Amino acid sequence: MQKGLITALLSSLFGESTGGSGSSPYHLVNVIVAFVSFFSFLGGIYFITFSKEKVEDEMVQRTRLDSFQFAALAQLIFIIAGFILMVLTEEPNEGGMMLFFISTIFLFWLCFIGRFNYVLHIELKE
Repeated sequence: MQKGLITALLSSLFGESTGGSGSSPYHLVNVIVAFVSFFSFLGGIYFITFSKEKVEDEMVQRTRLDSFQFAALAQLIFIIAGFILMVLTEEPNEGGMMLFFISTIFLFWLCFIGRFNYVLHIELKE
């Protein structure tokens, strides 16, 4: 998205077009695709996270709670390490901060899903 590949693809398919301010109107399509992709991915993660198992018992609920705690701890460590790294190196620009906070959101949910599925489906089967 940031490299403008969608804008370049649309320009090559439909011809070069410029808006009144000199920017391409295909830039709006690039923003819409990024917006829809981000929220679709986030919605999919939420559906995976909050879906019920076939057998929903106390062990599954305990594993879910432990996975939430693990994900929260991983996210906290990531945030602290990220801020320490930002202080030691240089101030990030606005895009870098946005990417950092978006990655903290994804880190939490992906850690939860990964640990929950590992403990429930792999570790307990052994």
